[in-house]
Amino acid sequence: MHLEFIMKKKFKKIAIIHDVFIEKGGAERVLASLVSMFPDADVFIPLLSDENRSFLEKRTKGKIYSSFFNHIPFIHSASIILKPFLYWYWETLDLAGYDLVISSSHSFSSKGVITSSEKLHVSYIHTPPRYLYAEFNEARILENKFFKYLLTPLLSWMRQKDFIAAQRPDILIANSIEVQKRIKKYYRRDSKVIYPPVSAFSSLKIKNNKKEYYVCFSRLAKQKGMDLIIKSFNKMGKKLVVVGEGSEKKYLQSIANKNITFLGYLSDKKLSRVFSKAKGLVYASIEEDFGMVPVESLSMGVPVIAFYSGGVKEVVNNKTGVFFKERTTHDVVSAIKKFEKKTFLKKDCVKRAANFSESKFKKSILKVIGEKR
Repeated sequence: MHLEFIMKKKFKKIAIIHDVFIEKGGAERVLASLVSMFPDADVFIPLLSDENRSFLEKRTKGKIYSSFFNHIPFIHSASIILKPFLYWYWETLDLAGYDLVISSSHSFSSKGVITSSEKLHVSYIHTPPRYLYAEFNEARILENKFFKYLLTPLLSWMRQKDFIAAQRPDILIANSIEVQKRIKKYYRRDSKVIYPPVSAFSSLKIKNNKKEYYVCFSRLAKQKGMDLIIKSFNKMGKKLVVVGEGSEKKYLQSIANKNITFLGYLSDKKLSRVFSKAKGLVYASIEEDFGMVPVESLSMGVPVIAFYSGGVKEVVNNKTGVFFKERTTHDVVSAIKKFEKKTFLKKDCVKRAANFSESKFKKSILKVIGEKR
């Protein structure tokens, strides 16, 4: 079914709703793809940085709306405090003039927008909010027993609101089978799985490079399991290159031996060069919703050593990498040894990554929307 047919014949006015756009991550890549699919759609994002507004303005002909919350001083660095108030924002957002509403929802629950029964609301769920449920999360205040006890009534209310919000969309789309299971458990609803679009990188054009080191490419945060990787490579003494920025960077640098190099944030071109000399990607993220980094690695022909958790189980197979199942340095070291005894073909990695292309994402989204009306 052609996009032009859907746009002109079925849905004359479209709204795209996204939780917040302060940092660029996997959810924002999905947003960028949705905007490119529907370039005339209006976009609603309550918290939107100037840099990211400019990013969207280059990709859409529609209007971009933020909220009055966006003008509160320093709110972008403390957006967590707005999570309870955004339920009110979603419920009062006037979407009466739109035929199709597409929400992109994770920890701020934008799926809670209200549309009339005649309109179609499709919600792409990156995950139910981690801090409300059993999945690993990085809300450090909840690690403190006193504050967790103090916040229990608020969190209970937010879970109720989040459940109600999840009943509103006509269609729920999960970004992985892992998230589909969470949706069924927490929202008691069925959903369709459409994997997010992952960019293919270009290191395949760089041939015959000597493989010099392992690489770890990630936001440097607790959930990503970086400390485990560094401790494991300290133990082995093998070369590791760490790409990324984040709140844990100083701590990770303080515990790393000289065999570990930190490169910070890299452009796509530089990242491609780093991967062209990589033996493998080491990935230890905890309960990841999907995990785009392993797919990006495979697209560059680089196999993966991963913790057997979350969405990465749907990405890596025995032709494209190995898993470790316990979060211990012993298991990571054992997985590296197993990895080094196997042979991985670049073509198998690239073929696997092609299953998560942007074209497949767009076709699947259009099919879901076309079948509903």
